[in-house]
Amino acid sequence: MFRLAPQKKPYLNTYGTQVIKRYQDAGRFGMVDAMRGAIDLALKFNAGEDLLISAINEIFLEDLESWYLSKNNKPINKKHPKKNGTPYKNNSLNGLGVRLRSIRRIYNLAIKDNDTELKMDDYPFGKSGYSIKQQRTKKRAVDLDVIDQIKELKAEEGSPLWHHKNYFLVNFYMRGMNFMDMTYLQVGAINKGRLKYKRRKTKRGSNVKEFDILIPEFVMGIFNYYTHGKSKEDLIFPILADVINNETDERVHEIYKNRRRNHNRRLNTIGKKLNLDIKLTTYVARHTFATAGLHKGISKAQIGDMLGHTNYYTTEAYFADFENKVLDEAAEKIFG
Repeated sequence: MFRLAPQKKPYLNTYGTQVIKRYQDAGRFGMVDAMRGAIDLALKFNAGEDLLISAINEIFLEDLESWYLSKNNKPINKKHPKKNGTPYKNNSLNGLGVRLRSIRRIYNLAIKDNDTELKMDDYPFGKSGYSIKQQRTKKRAVDLDVIDQIKELKAEEGSPLWHHKNYFLVNFYMRGMNFMDMTYLQVGAINKGRLKYKRRKTKRGSNVKEFDILIPEFVMGIFNYYTHGKSKEDLIFPILADVINNETDERVHEIYKNRRRNHNRRLNTIGKKLNLDIKLTTYVARHTFATAGLHKGISKAQIGDMLGHTNYYTTEAYFADFENKVLDEAAEKIFG
């Protein structure tokens, strides 16, 4: 059993790296990425020096927030400010929040660890301390007629655009399926017209989300194409088929991230072909499914369950644009 080395006065990088090792051993590489990014951000703010976890107090966090947001609209590279077509770095409260939640997780573990001297009195988060802030994200849902346009988009069978179009449509029609879940689906998950699988994001503990979904006829046609001639243990889709059995789990995760980025680039190409005013991404499929459900009168609780959310607040974040539209229409009725 993995055990953290005793650290009476734990330092963020030293202690956090050992926490990361625990997640690596458990195969939870998303948590590994999040924690490493959070630690690196705090060290960069601290002039590259490790710091005591107890030094991360409310003032430190407020200063970190101010410093992080001050980087908005600053050139990424002074010599080549327009390199790769992204001239400015755009730091957001939501991006900061992702990192601070990882730091908060490390802080909580250190307090519970009997080998450290950290106490709840040191804790900088919560009602009486620093509050991790959120802001509304830009619209990520499209109208259902856009989904129809994507379905009708002409692409040569077997071409990269054809595959990525299929992936997007499966994500949408299978209840806003997460792209990672789709990537790791095995042929054996299909049984008697239904798809049964567990969410990879919540694959540990009592919050493991299991799905048992009726497969629409349209999607079954896609599945039939990709599963032809395969065994139950094979991946349905070819996204990781060349590496899943030949690389370490950690390496496979790194390759997955690269191929997810490639998928989003291909979706962007599809969006441009259709002259869309919104950038297509993996999240658009999920948000569109959720928003369409709300338009049809399905409750937020049911939509959250279909999306695999384990808390109410995650689901609520999907509906800001929808509720703004409802309020706009109500106001028009009043003024009319």
